[in-house]
Amino acid sequence: MNGLLLIFIGSVLIINGISIIKGYDNKETGIFNGIIGFFCLIGNIVLMVNAKENTAYLAIAQSMLFTFTYIFLSFIKIYSLTGKLFGWYCLFVFFNALFYAYYTSADARMIALWLLWAILWFLFFCVFSLNKTIKYLGELTLVIGIVTCTLPGLMMVTNTW
Repeated sequence: MNGLLLIFIGSVLIINGISIIKGYDNKETGIFNGIIGFFCLIGNIVLMVNAKENTAYLAIAQSMLFTFTYIFLSFIKIYSLTGKLFGWYCLFVFFNALFYAYYTSADARMIALWLLWAILWFLFFCVFSLNKTIKYLGELTLVIGIVTCTLPGLMMVTNTW
Protein backbone atom coordinates (compact mmCIF):
# COMPACT_ATOMS: atom_id res chain seq x y z
CA MET A 1 0.00 0.00 0.00
CA ASN A 2 1.26 3.46 -0.87
CA GLY A 3 1.29 5.74 2.18
CA LEU A 4 0.28 8.89 0.30
CA LEU A 5 -2.73 7.19 -1.29
CA LEU A 6 -3.61 5.67 2.07
CA ILE A 7 -3.83 9.13 3.65
CA PHE A 8 -6.34 10.21 1.01
CA ILE A 9 -8.28 6.96 1.35
CA GLY A 10 -8.45 7.74 5.06
CA SER A 11 -9.85 11.19 4.28
CA VAL A 12 -12.67 9.76 2.18
CA LEU A 13 -13.53 7.16 4.82
CA ILE A 14 -13.63 9.89 7.46
CA ILE A 15 -15.87 12.09 5.28
CA ASN A 16 -18.10 9.13 4.43
CA GLY A 17 -18.38 8.23 8.11
CA ILE A 18 -19.32 11.78 9.05
CA SER A 19 -21.78 11.92 6.15
CA ILE A 20 -23.47 8.71 7.32
CA ILE A 21 -23.63 9.91 10.93
CA LYS A 22 -24.93 13.39 10.12
CA GLY A 23 -26.99 12.50 7.04
CA TYR A 24 -25.22 15.02 4.83
CA ASP A 25 -26.05 15.61 1.18
CA ASN A 26 -25.32 12.60 -1.02
CA LYS A 27 -24.19 14.70 -3.97
CA GLU A 28 -21.60 16.56 -1.92
CA THR A 29 -20.33 13.28 -0.48
CA GLY A 30 -20.31 11.83 -4.00
CA ILE A 31 -18.20 14.67 -5.33
CA PHE A 32 -15.62 14.13 -2.58
CA ASN A 33 -15.56 10.37 -3.29
CA GLY A 34 -15.06 11.12 -6.99
CA ILE A 35 -12.19 13.52 -6.35
CA ILE A 36 -10.37 11.05 -4.10
CA GLY A 37 -11.15 8.13 -6.43
CA PHE A 38 -9.77 10.06 -9.40
CA PHE A 39 -6.67 11.12 -7.41
CA CYS A 40 -6.05 7.48 -6.44
CA LEU A 41 -6.57 6.37 -10.04
CA ILE A 42 -3.92 8.84 -11.25
CA GLY A 43 -1.60 7.80 -8.41
CA ASN A 44 -2.02 4.13 -9.28
CA ILE A 45 -1.40 4.78 -12.97
CA VAL A 46 1.83 6.61 -12.09
CA LEU A 47 2.86 3.71 -9.85
CA MET A 48 2.02 1.21 -12.60
CA VAL A 49 4.05 3.06 -15.23
CA ASN A 50 7.04 3.21 -12.89
CA ALA A 51 6.73 -0.35 -11.52
CA LYS A 52 9.93 -2.32 -11.90
CA GLU A 53 8.99 -5.51 -10.06
CA ASN A 54 5.95 -7.76 -9.97
CA THR A 55 5.46 -7.04 -6.26
CA ALA A 56 4.66 -3.43 -7.17
CA TYR A 57 1.67 -4.66 -9.17
CA LEU A 58 0.29 -6.39 -6.10
CA ALA A 59 0.27 -3.10 -4.17
CA ILE A 60 -1.34 -1.37 -7.15
CA ALA A 61 -4.03 -4.06 -7.38
CA GLN A 62 -4.73 -3.67 -3.68
CA SER A 63 -4.99 0.09 -3.97
CA MET A 64 -7.25 -0.15 -7.02
CA LEU A 65 -9.84 -1.97 -4.90
CA PHE A 66 -10.18 1.27 -2.93
CA THR A 67 -9.97 3.43 -6.04
CA PHE A 68 -12.88 1.72 -7.78
CA THR A 69 -14.85 1.71 -4.53
CA TYR A 70 -14.78 5.50 -4.34
CA ILE A 71 -15.31 6.10 -8.05
CA PHE A 72 -18.30 3.72 -8.05
CA LEU A 73 -19.67 5.25 -4.84
CA SER A 74 -19.33 8.75 -6.28
CA PHE A 75 -21.69 7.86 -9.15
CA ILE A 76 -24.17 6.26 -6.74
CA LYS A 77 -24.27 9.36 -4.57
CA ILE A 78 -24.31 11.94 -7.37
CA TYR A 79 -26.89 10.19 -9.55
CA SER A 80 -29.02 8.73 -6.70
CA LEU A 81 -28.50 5.14 -7.83
CA THR A 82 -29.57 2.17 -5.68
CA GLY A 83 -26.05 0.82 -5.25
CA LYS A 84 -27.19 -2.82 -5.49
CA LEU A 85 -24.33 -3.72 -7.84
CA PHE A 86 -21.95 -1.64 -5.75
CA GLY A 87 -22.87 -3.87 -2.82
CA TRP A 88 -21.90 -6.92 -4.84
CA TYR A 89 -18.63 -5.22 -5.75
CA CYS A 90 -18.07 -4.70 -2.01
CA LEU A 91 -18.58 -8.44 -1.48
CA PHE A 92 -15.98 -9.13 -4.18
CA VAL A 93 -13.57 -6.76 -2.42
CA PHE A 94 -14.39 -8.39 0.94
CA PHE A 95 -13.08 -11.73 -0.39
CA ASN A 96 -10.03 -10.03 -1.89
CA ALA A 97 -9.33 -8.36 1.45
CA LEU A 98 -9.48 -11.73 3.21
CA PHE A 99 -7.02 -13.12 0.67
CA TYR A 100 -4.65 -10.17 1.19
CA ALA A 101 -4.88 -10.62 4.97
CA TYR A 102 -3.79 -14.23 4.47
CA TYR A 103 -1.18 -13.35 1.83
CA THR A 104 0.49 -10.73 4.06
CA SER A 105 0.67 -13.12 7.01
CA ALA A 106 4.27 -12.12 7.74
CA ASP A 107 3.14 -8.62 8.81
CA ALA A 108 0.61 -8.61 11.66
CA ARG A 109 -0.14 -4.91 11.10
CA MET A 110 -1.20 -5.51 7.50
CA ILE A 111 -3.27 -8.52 8.53
CA ALA A 112 -5.17 -6.31 10.98
CA LEU A 113 -5.68 -3.58 8.37
CA TRP A 114 -6.98 -6.00 5.73
CA LEU A 115 -9.31 -7.72 8.20
CA LEU A 116 -10.79 -4.40 9.33
CA TRP A 117 -11.23 -3.29 5.72
CA ALA A 118 -12.85 -6.65 4.95
CA ILE A 119 -15.37 -6.10 7.74
CA LEU A 120 -16.20 -2.64 6.44
CA TRP A 121 -16.64 -3.82 2.84
CA PHE A 122 -18.82 -6.69 4.03
CA LEU A 123 -21.03 -4.27 5.96
CA PHE A 124 -21.39 -2.09 2.87
CA PHE A 125 -22.42 -5.22 0.95
CA CYS A 126 -25.10 -5.81 3.59
CA VAL A 127 -26.31 -2.21 3.39
CA PHE A 128 -26.35 -1.79 -0.38
CA SER A 129 -27.27 -5.26 -1.67
CA LEU A 130 -29.23 -6.74 1.23
CA ASN A 131 -30.89 -3.50 2.45
CA LYS A 132 -29.69 -4.09 6.01
CA THR A 133 -29.44 -1.26 8.50
CA ILE A 134 -26.13 -1.22 10.38
CA LYS A 135 -26.60 0.98 13.44
CA TYR A 136 -23.02 2.16 13.92
CA LEU A 137 -21.80 2.04 10.32
CA GLY A 138 -20.93 5.75 10.24
CA GLU A 139 -18.92 5.60 13.44
CA LEU A 140 -17.15 2.42 12.34
CA THR A 141 -16.32 3.94 8.95
CA LEU A 142 -14.92 7.05 10.65
CA VAL A 143 -12.78 5.08 13.10
CA ILE A 144 -11.51 2.68 10.43
CA GLY A 145 -10.60 5.67 8.26
CA ILE A 146 -8.44 7.11 11.01
CA VAL A 147 -6.95 3.91 12.46
CA THR A 148 -6.34 1.87 9.30
CA CYS A 149 -5.67 4.54 6.69
CA THR A 150 -4.77 8.02 7.90
CA LEU A 151 -2.44 7.04 10.74
CA PRO A 152 -0.69 4.17 8.88
CA GLY A 153 -0.43 6.38 5.77
CA LEU A 154 1.22 9.16 7.78
CA MET A 155 3.56 6.62 9.34
CA MET A 156 4.45 5.23 5.91
CA VAL A 157 5.29 8.62 4.38
CA THR A 158 7.43 9.51 7.41
CA ASN A 159 9.21 6.11 7.40
CA THR A 160 7.94 5.20 10.87
CA TRP A 161 5.71 2.29 9.77
